[in-house]
Amino acid sequence: MSLVEEQDLFLQHVAKLIDKAQELNLVISGGEMFRTIEQQKAHIKAGRSKTMNSQHLKRLAIDLNFFVREPSGKLKLTYDHEAVRQLGVFWERLDDANRWGGNWNSFKDTPHFERREGRSTTRAGTLTTPPASGRGLNLLTGTVGYRCDNQREDVELVQRLLNLNAENFSLEKALVCDGIYGTKTRDAIDLFETRMFGEASSDSKIAPQDPTLQALCQPLPTEVDTTLLGFLYLNASEQAIAEFAEAIISSMHFYEINTPLRKAHFLAQIGHESGELRFREEVASGRAYEGRRDLGNIEPGDGVRFKGRGLMQLTGRANYKEYARSNRFDKDVLQDPELVASDHDLCVDVAGWYWASRRLNELADLDKLEAVTRRINGGLNGLDHRRKLYLRAKALLGIG
Repeated sequence: MSLVEEQDLFLQHVAKLIDKAQELNLVISGGEMFRTIEQQKAHIKAGRSKTMNSQHLKRLAIDLNFFVREPSGKLKLTYDHEAVRQLGVFWERLDDANRWGGNWNSFKDTPHFERREGRSTTRAGTLTTPPASGRGLNLLTGTVGYRCDNQREDVELVQRLLNLNAENFSLEKALVCDGIYGTKTRDAIDLFETRMFGEASSDSKIAPQDPTLQALCQPLPTEVDTTLLGFLYLNASEQAIAEFAEAIISSMHFYEINTPLRKAHFLAQIGHESGELRFREEVASGRAYEGRRDLGNIEPGDGVRFKGRGLMQLTGRANYKEYARSNRFDKDVLQDPELVASDHDLCVDVAGWYWASRRLNELADLDKLEAVTRRINGGLNGLDHRRKLYLRAKALLGIG
């Protein structure tokens, strides 16, 4: 391949890099691409470079500036951000000839993206360029692997995916899904990549949107079941998932929570409200609700008697009374309010009933996470956790 052809391919990859940066919500500006020999000498003299063999001299390197938008709307320059690291992984996954300065051992140059001419132009396998969306492709928030971030939840998701694929690549012993990256997890990644892609070696890394993640996600269920709920609620016990799965599926069907977007919002909200299926009633005694006429607590003891229960915390005599009149299981929760916590069907159904009675499907159809949260919570308490579950549910359900 001639130098001009190398330069042409390099610019094609830069275009993909810019598109990917926007996907990751990065604002970018151009830094430097071409340098003359005199400029390179000046960089060495100033200590900004250590070699005259810079790819900038060949128009095969570019430096970019990255900005993230703060809550105030102000743009902040950053070179140490998870999105930048994801961009670096994306660049190197595009082509074996691509190198990102953030992975250099001698020093870190995160703005720098280059191409080494004369290298192979594609990775082995047929999944080199994954589609922009698909089940599971947005499941990870960071890279898992050797010398990577290895955030606990990302590692656990990878461990679960490897176990899900165990038969496909002859993983002899299932991994312990503890979110800790160690030699067993690394070896399983290496084994999967070498056997599934036919590669001689593995880079021991799995990044968001990369071909390995795409391959790992192929066996994910297409509908909500115990496996999908296990991936969604990492803090839930297997027993809790087994106990609640059928009731969750039944409630979603009954209350017409029947599109991927509706399911993602509903599962995220009940997941947060229940501490990921760990709590069936609020921990507090309920005394704080005593005398709350806005909740219908007009009799002594109503605060404790009608405290928050169920996967969406039904609270107050008035709400219990309303649900008692309309619940599809014909259970008198006004006379026996503790049933809302002890009966699995009621525990979930009360969340579905509340969802339908507050017309939350309409907000879910508009994809308004904050609006859904306000209608359930009255504010935005726990929004970060709700959003995390919502984005994970979207990834599992294949919503782009």
